[in-house]
Amino acid sequence: MKMKTMKRFLCMILLMMPLFISAQELAPILNNLRKAKAPADFVQVRNQLERLSLVTPDDWLAPYYLAYTDVELSFRVSSKEEKIRYIDEAQTYLKRLSDMPNADLSEVNTLKGYRIYALIASDPQTNGPKYYNDVTVWYEKALQINPNNPRALLLSALFKNDTAKFMNGSYDNFYQDIEKAVILLSTEKAETSAPSWGKEWADRALSNKN
Repeated sequence: MKMKTMKRFLCMILLMMPLFISAQELAPILNNLRKAKAPADFVQVRNQLERLSLVTPDDWLAPYYLAYTDVELSFRVSSKEEKIRYIDEAQTYLKRLSDMPNADLSEVNTLKGYRIYALIASDPQTNGPKYYNDVTVWYEKALQINPNNPRALLLSALFKNDTAKFMNGSYDNFYQDIEKAVILLSTEKAETSAPSWGKEWADRALSNKN
């Protein structure tokens, strides 16, 4: 009986090893991602995430952060061709995430909306009229799954507010949504591997409050 128990224990450890490897290796990469400023910094993080995704193909966080990094890179590179390349690569990872049963779909849908926002930003005149409804749709889908997702709440409020200002109006619940997102973000632990980005956006929004 003891031998059988030991074998079961070893099997459980072997099955869990990819999770341990992922969490252990992802932490320093995410630390680099939080500190990244220049495009080269993001490219370095991206290379690290690509290697990790090959080692842990069933872990959703590596492709999630790859998509996030690609979107962030699209805002930082200068040429339109580079912007589109990173936006397209982000879409590849987001499609993979949609088929992963362990992925947090509220976070994935938020990132889908953020990617489309980046697509609009790459060519506002052409892509704005074509895609702006899709941004709101993905944020709403994210909030339907998790109404307390601070990134979905934050990005949705920012996008609604920018759209309203473009139409010479205002989004009445803007600061209410931002302040709720700030409270939710404050409960997250940045040292974990789970998505926790967005605080700098909220702080910037609140700094403009009268």
